[in-house]
Amino acid sequence: MLIEITIEFEEVFSGKTKKLLEKEVLPSYLTSCRWFASKAKKVQDVEIIEDMFITGTSAHILFIRVTYTDGLPEIYLLPVAVAPQSKALLNDYPFAVIANVTTEHSEVIIYDATYDDAFRRAILSFIIKRKSAKGLNGHLNAFYERRMRHHGDSYYNIESSQVLKADQSNSSLLYEKKLIMKLFRKLEEGINPDIELLRFIAEKNDKNPIAENIPIFMGSLEYKYNQSSEPIFIANLQSYVQNEGDAWNHTVCNITRFYEEILSSKTNAGKIKVLHKSLLDVNYENIPKILVDLIGIRFLGMVSKLGKTTGDLHLTLASHNDNPDFTPEPFSTLYQRSLYQSMHSMAKRNLELLRKNLKTLPDPVKEESENILNHEKDVLQLFKLIVEMKITASKIRIHGDYHLGQVLWRGNEFVIIDFEGEPLRSLSDRRLKRSPLRDLAGMIRSLHYAPYSTLLKTAIFTHKDILELTPWADLWYFYISGIFLSSYLDRVKTTEFIPSGRAEFENLLRVFMLEKAVYELGYELNHRPEWLIIPLKGVAHILGI
Repeated sequence: MLIEITIEFEEVFSGKTKKLLEKEVLPSYLTSCRWFASKAKKVQDVEIIEDMFITGTSAHILFIRVTYTDGLPEIYLLPVAVAPQSKALLNDYPFAVIANVTTEHSEVIIYDATYDDAFRRAILSFIIKRKSAKGLNGHLNAFYERRMRHHGDSYYNIESSQVLKADQSNSSLLYEKKLIMKLFRKLEEGINPDIELLRFIAEKNDKNPIAENIPIFMGSLEYKYNQSSEPIFIANLQSYVQNEGDAWNHTVCNITRFYEEILSSKTNAGKIKVLHKSLLDVNYENIPKILVDLIGIRFLGMVSKLGKTTGDLHLTLASHNDNPDFTPEPFSTLYQRSLYQSMHSMAKRNLELLRKNLKTLPDPVKEESENILNHEKDVLQLFKLIVEMKITASKIRIHGDYHLGQVLWRGNEFVIIDFEGEPLRSLSDRRLKRSPLRDLAGMIRSLHYAPYSTLLKTAIFTHKDILELTPWADLWYFYISGIFLSSYLDRVKTTEFIPSGRAEFENLLRVFMLEKAVYELGYELNHRPEWLIIPLKGVAHILGI
């Protein structure tokens, strides 16, 4: 609901109007934004704590502190602009309008400035020219990578820009398919791993195999309250990656064709015998020929390439001992115990949530849910392996939120993007060293989601089709995940971050896969209950029940 307020134009972000925005406008606006992380919490108070004017525009960059009735406060970035009412803006981006404002002489709107081309150009120029701006309590400074300056004027003359629609926790601005700027919406003190990892890899450009498979870091915006305070990074500027779409969309297209060929050929999945129980036993030679034909050699090659590229990433992140933030570390008993406590608590919480929602679930999903709840002890017992086994592998910096949507395909290779880590974790937590098997588990869970979500959301498949295709989904997932894993292991071989024995590797991977699948139970119950069947099947598959 838009609020009508009468003020002088220059008073929009001060005095009584500021208080009105904080009390009546911003609470409802923020909770409607897709990048607002705490929609489930009750907002108690909203306060504008920083205001920086961007010269050459009508835009201000605001820091907004949100306090809740429960839990710690959070700070969000909101660039805002004031302009005459625009039918184009109202029609194309109605969600960007924050409030209607009546001034002494005209009616204007306050809106999210990321949807203003003048602001997008101004903020790019701010970085390239290494400007600074003073706010109410601190300073905003731009950093522009020195080796990027050989581009000369090519980035000064960008004529068009747009806001990408795909983001959720942040906002990305695209400049003529040359540059991308990511604006971090939820702010914290400390370096953001999305900037830290890109800069680290770029600095090792002549020594690592992954340099061609990540975006080029170009610059950033950094805010400080004073010289001794920790920085708050609000933007990351990087090269745009020419691509043919992300790996998720390519995978879904392959699966759809895979299913359509099965239905047209009336092939029976029951005739295919799976002689292997472990993903570690899969290689190209033992994939049944009929599956090779249905999946296609080109897609199998893409999956193999994905495994190798993932291996290159981990090799790079683990290969330098001159930086303590990237030096590999051994697992400790204390760390393993902490992992178990975290997994145990999360499992108890999500399984209890599943139990409370049983009555509302459709019968087939209810049966799968009861099956998992009946094996709660098995879930907790598998997690207990994390403290019972000696882990010979080391911890390294990892991607942290690795799945098919974080990888772009550009004709003959993959480019890995979004090194920010899981948005719901704190910055300090996202910078911790972890087992790279967490990244593997994330990608394998994504490969499990792909065939089942395609069945659930593709309107062309009837209920009968779904029953017929489900065994094929199991086969696709098993062999594709196995190819990804074997290609990865072929690339990294016997490095220190990989467990030395097969049993240790398999147990550790199963633990991390189960952790991911049990987390997904809670996520789907809260956000997409119609997809709950996917993590339920995942937990069952990992437990072997």
